[in-house]
Parts: sequence; C-alpha cells; structure tokens
Amino acid sequence: MRTVLVTGISTGIGRAITAELIEKNFYVIGSVRRAEDAKYFEDKFPNQFKSIIFDVTDKDAINQSVPIVKDFLKQNNTYLCSVINNAGIALGGPVRYLDIEVFKKQFDVNYFGLINVTKAFLDLLIDSNTHPLKNKIINIGSISGKRSYPFVAPYTSSKFALEGFTDSLRRELLIHNIDVVLIEPGPIKTAIWDKVPDIDDNPFLTTEYEIPLRKFNKGYLKAIEADGYPPSIISNKVVEIMQTNKPKTRYVITAKIFKNYYIPGFLPDRWVDRMVGKMLGLLKK
Repeated sequence: MRTVLVTGISTGIGRAITAELIEKNFYVIGSVRRAEDAKYFEDKFPNQFKSIIFDVTDKDAINQSVPIVKDFLKQNNTYLCSVINNAGIALGGPVRYLDIEVFKKQFDVNYFGLINVTKAFLDLLIDSNTHPLKNKIINIGSISGKRSYPFVAPYTSSKFALEGFTDSLRRELLIHNIDVVLIEPGPIKTAIWDKVPDIDDNPFLTTEYEIPLRKFNKGYLKAIEADGYPPSIISNKVVEIMQTNKPKTRYVITAKIFKNYYIPGFLPDRWVDRMVGKMLGLLKK
C-alpha cells in the first residue's frame, strides 16, 4: 500500500479525499490543526490513517511533523507517494476597504503555507520515486485562479499565484520524474461556505458597495446551492490521478463549465467587465 499526505482533512474536500483514498487501500497521513478534528478517521481506520497536527502557516510545526511521517512509513513498510495540498481559506471584501493584513493572512494559508508543506516533504517524494507509478504533488486550486470576480481579491489572488507556482514546480521536478497536478474546482458544497458571515452583518454594507455585495452574496451562494458539486467529485478525480503516469496538468471541475469557465476566458476583458458590472450593479450611472 502506498501512503498519501493530505492537508486540511477535517471537513469538505480534504475529508472526502481522505475517505476515498482509504477506501482504495491507501495509507493516509492527514494534517489537522486540532487533534479532535482527526478523531473520526483515527477511530474508524486506525490501521490506515495517521494524523499530524500543524497549522500550514507554522513552518516549525510542519518541519517537526516530518520525523513522525518517516516513522509511520518505516513502521508500515510503505513510502510517501503523494502530497495533496488541500488546506485553504477564503477571504474577501472590497479592496478599497480591506486592510492589507487580510491579504497577508490569505496568502499565508493558501500560498506560503502550501509551499512550506511542499518543501518539507519534497525530499521524501524524491527519495522514494523508484516505483512504476511516479510520485505526485496535487494542489487544490480553484477556477478563481483563472477567472477573477469582484469582492474576492484576496482569495482569487492567492489562487492565481498557485497557478504560477504549480507550473514552475512541475517543470523543475522533471529532473526527478515527479509530477505536479492542479485541480481547479468551481463551486463545491463544503463547510468553507458555512463560515461566510450573514450578509446583514457584512461590515461593508455602509459603503457604496451595499447593493453589489448583496447581489454577489445572493448569486454566489445560490449558485453553490443549485450547481455546487459534492466534494466526492474531487476525491474521485484525485484517485484517478494517483493511478496514472499521464495525468493532465490541470483539471477544471465545475458545473456549467462553458458559462462559468470557457466563455469568460474567450470574451474580451472589457466585455466581461460590463457583464459582471451590469449583473452586480457596479456600472457607474
């Protein structure tokens, strides 16, 4: 059995990936910020699951988990075949009124934290890459890394950065025959959206953006409810990628893919600006 390290496994996509990998006879090492967040997998799959505790923004804690991972691999006569960078948060608001610390926090988790994890376990992936199925790094990005929308500049910026990092790393690791794959989900029904504050508690409603914010909140949350895929669609794709030496470099996974992904990419930027502006009431009268 091969071993996969997955970050952020307590809910949503990370939890689904962990469950699917265990079902397909992988060992899983899952990162959580609190021990209790791993209790379900620890109790139900004690022979296939091991938790490690760190926040992806804590470089020292990540590095301290490396010996724990090495011990697990040795005890189970297995090797680390993949790191799946899933942990992430979504922050937003009008840029005019956002403190720079919001952007820093967003990047600390979604970008710099991902790099910390990747670097910490990269040597293990390189050293064990001697099997028929080559080792992989799978990054969970977003279609927001290709298509920008207003009021989510911190989040979409972090995902744009991940696009560039993934391409650079994939090309650097050609020398070690390790693949780097990016999954770009659209709306997924996960707990991340349960943390979105009630629109009436939004601190920016007293600004010129009240009407656009209300329309954006209603439209996006409605889209998640109506068109959002379950997390299992991502976990199934992860397992598929794990079983091939010729995966795509990117997988866009979203409902209404032509409307939500291809068409905004084909049309001129100014056209898309006006369409979004009209839809949200952002066009100056």
